[in-house]
Amino acid sequence: MTGVRVDSDPSSSGPPSPSRRDLLRHSALAGLVIAGGWPCMSWAARGNQLHIRNYVDLTTLDLPFGVSGAEGIVGQAIFQNLLQFKPDGSWDTEIDAAEYFEAIDDTHYAFRLKPGQLFSNGFGEMTADDVKFSFERVIDPALHALNAPDMGPLSHVEVHDRLSGTIVLDSPYAAFVPVGVAGGSGAIMSRKAVESMGGRFGIQPPCSSGPYRFREWQSKRKTVLERNPDWTGAPAAFEELHIYAMTDHKAAEMAFEAGQLDCAQISVESTAPFQENMPPNSFLEIHPSGRNYWLGMNQSNPALQDIRVRRAIQYAVDVEAVVEAGWFGLAEPSMGPIPRGMVGCRERSLIAPRGDLENARSLLREAGVELPLRLRLDVNSDTLELTAVQVIQWSLEKVGIEVEIRAQDNSIFLSLGQEQAGDQWQDLQLYFQSFIGLADPYYSLVWFTSQQLGQWNWERFSNEEFDRLNDEALATTDEAERDRMYRRMQDLMEQSGCYRFVTNGVMPQIIRNSIVPAFRPDGYAILRGFRPSARHA
Repeated sequence: MTGVRVDSDPSSSGPPSPSRRDLLRHSALAGLVIAGGWPCMSWAARGNQLHIRNYVDLTTLDLPFGVSGAEGIVGQAIFQNLLQFKPDGSWDTEIDAAEYFEAIDDTHYAFRLKPGQLFSNGFGEMTADDVKFSFERVIDPALHALNAPDMGPLSHVEVHDRLSGTIVLDSPYAAFVPVGVAGGSGAIMSRKAVESMGGRFGIQPPCSSGPYRFREWQSKRKTVLERNPDWTGAPAAFEELHIYAMTDHKAAEMAFEAGQLDCAQISVESTAPFQENMPPNSFLEIHPSGRNYWLGMNQSNPALQDIRVRRAIQYAVDVEAVVEAGWFGLAEPSMGPIPRGMVGCRERSLIAPRGDLENARSLLREAGVELPLRLRLDVNSDTLELTAVQVIQWSLEKVGIEVEIRAQDNSIFLSLGQEQAGDQWQDLQLYFQSFIGLADPYYSLVWFTSQQLGQWNWERFSNEEFDRLNDEALATTDEAERDRMYRRMQDLMEQSGCYRFVTNGVMPQIIRNSIVPAFRPDGYAILRGFRPSARHA
């Protein structure tokens, strides 16, 4: 599925005056919006700037340690990779910092950097040694990088001269280019700059190398990027990018209607109203998100150690009802973490989306569960996800399971299953979680290996066959074999009782006609690809 575009009707005279949008633009509400840190000028007045929503705030721009796609959106505007995704809505890649990049064989990749590429803040020219430092840093066991799996079986990088080298893998890695090289963890950092920060940094990077450079970050408000004067490529399209951390869809929609944002992800429930009454000079794109939304169960918690209890929960949840309520018919129930159209997507889940209440009740009786069974369900405080868990709560109540929903701020929620954040993971029971996907099925499943226990594998799911298949699927380029392996891996996940897969979602984006956007196939912005439209350039 590719993005679907819906334009405003140029022949329509629009709603009667004064419209809601006029009121938003001039009312006290708009004043409150401005006070909250949103832009206060219309497009015509703000000059060569782009104002865009990001769906959560940043926690770091040291991307091997990032916890959300929001950080990658910003990072890939200010850093360079050897290769980058083309800004054409495909998963195809093109050269970025590399002048030359080639697979010599299944485990060796040769590269040569373009000469004269500079790091900002006086950190000098990018060299092959910086590539070596950046790639090997991701897999350094002393750093415990959360996203180390991005690099797969990376062994080391051999430096030949100032600009060229060879990346060496221990074994073939079919996802190396889209995940390891072009993904966020493949950002090339200055060795000198990072070491000057003690080997790690937070939100403020020591330097930039992309078309934009970091200027400032205001907690829970916005990040500002500006043109990088040291950039040697084609000039960045905008003088400044203002990227607003807005977790609330409705707030973003009001900001767009008030003329204060140029591009914003909107809620699925607002998609149809916007399609029927599009703001003037705007259009809507609906992208498949490629995310994996699921109900997870921590099998190490005493209440969920019996697989019959976990299986009962799987059967009790009516996924069709969850998706209809949360996604308003724009999305479909998923077959697993791997989305439709990708190698490894299953034709059907083992448990029907509608579920089976009688089977659920039978399993609870067999397990000797005294009803009502009371469980906690943690969730990100996102409107869509809150809607989804309320339907899950309703489903489980039908079989005698009473669920207490605990909504958490995104930064807190993402730490709940992390052992390094403390012992709270032991109290985790049910949770509604979602992970982004990428161009390869490996990225959808690697987070559930035994190696990820206590990091991203909150279910404590550990299966030798799953781990072996993960390694084998990486080592083959035979698509039929990879397809078979990834389907089997999702079967094993479902059979464990730890997962009730829900949907892969959609990502609606509303955009001004004054800009030409650039998105990945999953709807995530490629900021360096945004530009003014021809009539506004």
